[in-house]
Amino acid sequence: MRRGLLLSGWLGALLTSLLACGARSALRGSSGEGGSATTTSTTTATGGQGGAPVACVDGETIACGSDVGACKKGVRTCDGAVFGPCEGDVGPSPEQCNGIDDNCDGQIDEGFHLGEPCDDPDTDLCLDSVITCAGCSSSPDNLETCNGVDDNCNGIVDADCDVGDCQPALEVTGSTPSSPNCIDFPVEKGSTGVIEYPCAGGPVTAQLGSVFFSGSVVGGVVSLDGTVTITGPDGCLWKTTHHISGTISSGQLSYSYAEAVVNPKPFCWQPCTEVGTVKVNWGAAP
Repeated sequence: MRRGLLLSGWLGALLTSLLACGARSALRGSSGEGGSATTTSTTTATGGQGGAPVACVDGETIACGSDVGACKKGVRTCDGAVFGPCEGDVGPSPEQCNGIDDNCDGQIDEGFHLGEPCDDPDTDLCLDSVITCAGCSSSPDNLETCNGVDDNCNGIVDADCDVGDCQPALEVTGSTPSSPNCIDFPVEKGSTGVIEYPCAGGPVTAQLGSVFFSGSVVGGVVSLDGTVTITGPDGCLWKTTHHISGTISSGQLSYSYAEAVVNPKPFCWQPCTEVGTVKVNWGAAP
């Protein structure tokens, strides 16, 4: 009997001890001692929406947008502690050719090739105008004149002249005989004359010194020949041939001279040859 009572008392004590441990464990969990079942938190919200901190004071305004070029800044107003959308601003638009930076990128009228050369709707083919927002600027017609220049830009020098026929002056600027004993006749250095030819090309005549030349100009290239028969200081009759050739627009032609005795005599000199240059002067003929 005592043994049964002792066992019963021992079991009761153990049960009481286990219940006490469970209670203490529960108390520790509830008070945070050694447990993690409960976490405390605090917010910094002081009246903002959704517990967020206050971003602004109602009625407060800030600028928004861009003021580059045509763009204009707007205003955002604080309402309910939050700044609202940008109002009153002017944003970018597609760039137009109007002297304004429409797309607000810091450049004006880009992409329209302003200032580049162009040919306005006149009769010449010259790129002597520039591109503007209103189109190709206007410039006066370039009339083809006798000056060794392709005035109307059609690729042909002195062709289809609008001002008469070409009559540039010629001047022999260099002459080298085949021998120092040769005498310059009848064309020598310093001889001058005038070449006459239609602006569009064709038959050509020229007078240089005492020699009359004839020939043609085709595509600005001139070819002239002249023949003179003279009696030389040796008393012999000489046939002299003269040739001028070159491109008119270059301003300088080549000259050559040759001679042959017509009536051979015992004391005739040796024939001479000569080469030289002829300058084309586009001013008034001498």
